[in-house]
Amino acid sequence: MGGRSCAMKKWMLGLSCLGLMACSDGAGTVTFTTYGEDYIEKEIPAAVGGEDGIVDGWTVRFSKFLVVLGEVKVGNHDETAIEMMQARVFDVHKPGPVVVETFRDVPAQEWDHVSFAIAPNTNAVAGNADAADVTRMKDGGYSVYMEGRATKGEQTKRFAWGFTTNTVYEHCESPGLGAGVTVPKDGEETVQLTIHGDHLFFDDLQSPDAQMRFDALAAADSMGIAGPDGEVTLEELAAVDLTELPAGQYGTGGVGNVQTLRDFVTALTRNLGHYRGEGECEPRAR
Repeated sequence: MGGRSCAMKKWMLGLSCLGLMACSDGAGTVTFTTYGEDYIEKEIPAAVGGEDGIVDGWTVRFSKFLVVLGEVKVGNHDETAIEMMQARVFDVHKPGPVVVETFRDVPAQEWDHVSFAIAPNTNAVAGNADAADVTRMKDGGYSVYMEGRATKGEQTKRFAWGFTTNTVYEHCESPGLGAGVTVPKDGEETVQLTIHGDHLFFDDLQSPDAQMRFDALAAADSMGIAGPDGEVTLEELAAVDLTELPAGQYGTGGVGNVQTLRDFVTALTRNLGHYRGEGECEPRAR
């Protein structure tokens, strides 16, 4: 009976492994990278002939786009396989992709949950960011900071915006590869945490049909005490009530505590993080 019982247990264990398709057999390596794509590295163009771009004719070029990446986790619903403990500052305007962290000796199996955070961290160190930019992020309590300019014809508007939003991106999945990540035995899998800078200029917080605009942001320059000076500040955006903007633009979709253009752009920073290009994660504010 003892031998039969042992055989039954082994057989049942085999069935369990087949059902989960997640029984580890050896180990592999997972490398996480981050990348700002062409929209951050090069430019966000004006929309021409139905192509993607900024629909009211502006072109945006970043000169700096800093994010504090941390808390990268891989696991299943009841188990964490790996976790990145050190937050790092990356300038995704620099050519990429760039390595965030490499994990070795990870159990080779399917892990259905990947998450990461873009959040302020006073202990962050440099990823590919300059030392001065690491200090900027820590001193300002920023999770996201960008500098750049927008142009339309003869008009030019500069901006330098820092945000203190704290966001965890959970349950990340790719349209082609599904949720999480599969670690290959004796192999390496590369996972990209993609930053979508174009989302900073969307005109709706919830609609899948949101479009990129800059007219309202540019017009906020006139709200400063000194009048238009060519720079759009967050303080000027805070002076623009969303109810003053054209109907059908800057809809909040029920998101609470969003009343000004500054509130709106701040809320958009929670949608910057993506997974393996066009993949999605569930953003959770903290």
